[in-house]
Amino acid sequence: MKYLTTLALIAAIAAIAAPAALEAQPATSIAMNCDAGAPAAGGEVPNLHGHWDFLMIPRGTPSFGLMSIGFVGAEYGGSLAPVRTAPVVLRSITLTGNRIHMVVASREADVLFDGKLSAKGDFMCGTVTYHGGETFPMVAQKRPSTYQSPPQAQRTR
Repeated sequence: MKYLTTLALIAAIAAIAAPAALEAQPATSIAMNCDAGAPAAGGEVPNLHGHWDFLMIPRGTPSFGLMSIGFVGAEYGGSLAPVRTAPVVLRSITLTGNRIHMVVASREADVLFDGKLSAKGDFMCGTVTYHGGETFPMVAQKRPSTYQSPPQAQRTR
């Protein structure tokens, strides 16, 4: 339900804001709080495996897409598919505590994401840094799923 409410809110805001209005005003920031929620049972590290809806706002224009994260041996890997461009590869995904770092392949040069993961591991927020040094906010919410992959600690290479 939280997932649908979040998507409905994002869609409503995007429908209201005309492109001309977005160009006329400075880029706004997104309120990002990834600290909410109870930690996973037993203090287990959240499992990132699954599909994530994301919203990024480069230069004031909302950019939606789907991020898919899975295991490649014991490490995370995946892809990111923005609505307006071709899918790109997630070269690496590193989770240290609640900090997440991703390296995204790009034709020009790698794009970086540095952010925080919610205590439940179902929401992340942070900053995307493009090759030229520009930074933009990004949030992602994990889609609910009944599939449970083994925790990263139980994976082997």
